[in-house]
Amino acid sequence: MNFRKTILLWAVTLLVTAGSAFARVKKAGYRTRKKKTTGAKQQAGATTAATLPADPEVIIGKLPNGLTYYVRANSTLKGKAQLMLVNKAGSVLETEAQRGMATPVQRMAFNGTRDFAKADLTSYLNKLGIKYGPDVNAITSFDETIYQLSVPTDTPKVFANGFSLLANWAARINFDAAALNAEKTTLAAQAALGGKNAEDRLQQQTLPVLLNKSAYAYRMPIGTESAVKGFTEASVKSFYTDWYRPDMQAIIAVGDFDPKQAEEQIKFNFSSLRNPSPAKPQPQYTVTPTLGTAIKIATDKDFNYTLFRVVVKHPQAIVKTQADYLQSMRITLFNQILNTRVTELTKIPSPPIAFGQAGYADFIGKQDAFSALAVVNGPQGLEAGVKALMAEVLRARKFGFTVTELERAKQIALAQITSAYNAKDNTPRQILQVITSATL
Repeated sequence: MNFRKTILLWAVTLLVTAGSAFARVKKAGYRTRKKKTTGAKQQAGATTAATLPADPEVIIGKLPNGLTYYVRANSTLKGKAQLMLVNKAGSVLETEAQRGMATPVQRMAFNGTRDFAKADLTSYLNKLGIKYGPDVNAITSFDETIYQLSVPTDTPKVFANGFSLLANWAARINFDAAALNAEKTTLAAQAALGGKNAEDRLQQQTLPVLLNKSAYAYRMPIGTESAVKGFTEASVKSFYTDWYRPDMQAIIAVGDFDPKQAEEQIKFNFSSLRNPSPAKPQPQYTVTPTLGTAIKIATDKDFNYTLFRVVVKHPQAIVKTQADYLQSMRITLFNQILNTRVTELTKIPSPPIAFGQAGYADFIGKQDAFSALAVVNGPQGLEAGVKALMAEVLRARKFGFTVTELERAKQIALAQITSAYNAKDNTPRQILQVITSATL
């Protein structure tokens, strides 16, 4: 049974959220005695504290208007380029009256811009020979909205138009009243249902608890029906003007091209963009730590599974130094071993869980989290499933892992690192992920 896609979309029947208790446990797990370091040890310490170097093949620049760009040649793409516009503007920036507004802005980008009327835009995207549309080439989340194109580089005009289109999406979207009304009708209908599916509706039930009633808890990109229906051409355009601006944007270009020519295209198309004056201050939202343990039971008649999940939140850890990277490798090994143990629970006779997963990962609202999740055998199997999953988590916490488990996890990690390294110039998605992790 393949639960993974459904399970990882926040659908939960029983969600337990803990505050800082496990954060202390995590730190204690790596506690060591303080020792005076000299000579080679001091040099090693300085090395691990050093900032990780940027990929020397990436051209990084910033225009006078504040827009940052990243360009990397990759000849293995064979006549193709991946172009991306990253806006540090998502649904968390919406006011109460604007709930859901970031999404129609994204969708209006495909209804025409100053230099690309809708028919011309459709014609250009058709020439690219790819599936396209607001749900294919763009995505809006809490903290950002991203547009992406895959364009040929062997036809100079088509290649150049890719940068031109991104610049139009960055600052020149037309907000045609008829097109906006059509988008509002579609989005209001989705919001009226509480989301497109059971996973969305369960997410709306659990986020206020999980995110401690912060701005993130009430700014799902889908918005609310009443807010969406109240959107006007002027109000949507105001959100666009406030937050789609070059000092909050980045351009990423990876592909089979002369990087200097790609850089020139960026300068030509984006240097003329202007920030609003006065620029609206960008609020920085956080999630206040939960005191104690919060419990949420969420149900939806269209969700067919019974799940249990524990989420232990931590402040976000950003990998910037060699020491940070080493810690991230330790976490990778920890996750690998613990998940192997959890998976084994699904293979024993009369398994207490049908699917399980546990480990540390990125989270919402500038947080990281340890999460343990299990799909259990219906409501009647909830207690047995919870006990089995948490027994594995607590066993790891109390006794750690065996040498054999660690060595096996190391071999898997080394194989994955080797594979990723060998494919570093063959997979545009990997290159984009490396670059975007530095931009967002």
